[in-house]
Amino acid sequence: MRYPLSFAQAHALSLPEPLSHATWLDGPVDPVALQQAMDVVVARHPVLRTSVTASGEQVVSEEGGVVVEHVVLPDDVERAESVAAALVARPFDLDREPLLRAAVIEVRADRFLFVLVAHRVVADGSALGMLLADLSTVYREGLSALSPSWMDYGDYAVWQRERLDGEELARQLEHWREVLRDVPAPARLPAGHRAARSTAAVDPVAVRRLSDGAGGVGATLAAVFLAAYAVVLSRYTQGVDLVVEVPVSGRVRVELKPIAGPFADAVPVRVSLAGAPAFGDLLVRVRDALAHALAHDEVPLPKLAAELGVDLSGAARFTFGPPVAPALDLPGVTVRSHVVLTGTAEADLDLRADESGTLTLEHRTDPGFADWVLRSVVAVLEHAAADTAVAELPVPAPEGTWSAGAELSSNGVVGPVTAVSEPEPAGNPVPSGDRIEETVAAIWGEFLRTTEPIGRHDNLFALGSGSLTAVRFAARIADLYGVTLPMDRIVTSPTIAALAEIVAAELAPDPPDDAARDAALADLSDDELDDLLRAVVAARERRRTTEGDLR
Repeated sequence: MRYPLSFAQAHALSLPEPLSHATWLDGPVDPVALQQAMDVVVARHPVLRTSVTASGEQVVSEEGGVVVEHVVLPDDVERAESVAAALVARPFDLDREPLLRAAVIEVRADRFLFVLVAHRVVADGSALGMLLADLSTVYREGLSALSPSWMDYGDYAVWQRERLDGEELARQLEHWREVLRDVPAPARLPAGHRAARSTAAVDPVAVRRLSDGAGGVGATLAAVFLAAYAVVLSRYTQGVDLVVEVPVSGRVRVELKPIAGPFADAVPVRVSLAGAPAFGDLLVRVRDALAHALAHDEVPLPKLAAELGVDLSGAARFTFGPPVAPALDLPGVTVRSHVVLTGTAEADLDLRADESGTLTLEHRTDPGFADWVLRSVVAVLEHAAADTAVAELPVPAPEGTWSAGAELSSNGVVGPVTAVSEPEPAGNPVPSGDRIEETVAAIWGEFLRTTEPIGRHDNLFALGSGSLTAVRFAARIADLYGVTLPMDRIVTSPTIAALAEIVAAELAPDPPDDAARDAALADLSDDELDDLLRAVVAARERRRTTEGDLR
């Protein structure tokens, strides 16, 4: 059967990482029974037999299955987790189902690592939990324990596309057209790693005080945390108008709850700090904005942005509630621990708070910047009172080379960070040359600690770089693009333009040979060759030292 993609599926095609679940299980696991349970679950949920055509349709196979790989690695926990990571790293072929893979890795008769990996076009976090629950039910109660699903995900995609069209779409957009009128572009953030996580805790006394105060104005603790987050984001952007994404389940009808597939979405919450409000006034604004956004959550965020012509792609994200960690529930088996195999940040800044005051910031930015954001949110929450002016709330001084209090540069970026261009359009896996060049410029601006613009053809080593800086640059490029740059390529191409060209070439389908490198080496002066030799020797010594430490 062929169906159109749902809006969530279309958006999922642009997301870089799959969903993954991995847990260590203590107790006897029967791989054969687990495979039989998987067969039943895949038969029940057609979306798990889905592939995607080049023209943008989903094709559901009448038959198909997911093999639960059984790998035996006696007493080798480290290798088991490496195998699990490799299972996640292996790309999916979208035009060939299944877009789900699973493995049970046995290290002892009573210890197993269970791994489930799904492309986001067939599942979101809730759907992954549903699949684990169904697997557990069939494993425990038998092959007939699940009733058939009343609706296929493909039918839902058709219904959604037809519903959000014409007059109904116009009615749904009426609210958002006013809310997002003249919305500012998302702030650019300091470039950083692909995904990382930091945590902090707010003083419990402050949490109780804030909760009591929120109740007095009919607000929730979630609104309090969101208000504090908005204060910090406003300090960084030097603006009083911002948008924060708040996730929603996307299952807009109760009938959709038992259907597997990607539904998760987010709503934009627009927060205004104009008029020098007190924190209590800001809390009321956030309370109202949050309530109205959640009451108008039917139009998917990508569809909303496209229809209204607004850029919502770089908004910070906020979630309230403890993270959900679903797991298999098998007889005689205990879940020992979860293994994190992929970054889970859905935005460059993705803040989660819970009722206890625990904050978790998942991010894809500079680690120092993320740490400043987290510390700043804690400081605001611990000092906020209803009558405290927002402008007087304390925010720690930044410790990085970026500055939250700096003047805005002509391109709207807080100096000295250089802007990184927007994400590439879906379907283009290789970043453009301009985007790579801007990223390279941002990295060197950070390393050289300069607020002055660096010319595309300026010699970076003449500006104060050395072999250690080259090593740091290579490590950052490896984090961002998965590209390993040899030291000699960096030393012999010491400009932003040349380095960006090398990175782009490495990302191209057919990287060039080393002829250009050899020619560049032949043109080096004696002094330049000496510098290169010292850099290579230093890198080799660091590698030898590191390997010795590991031993």
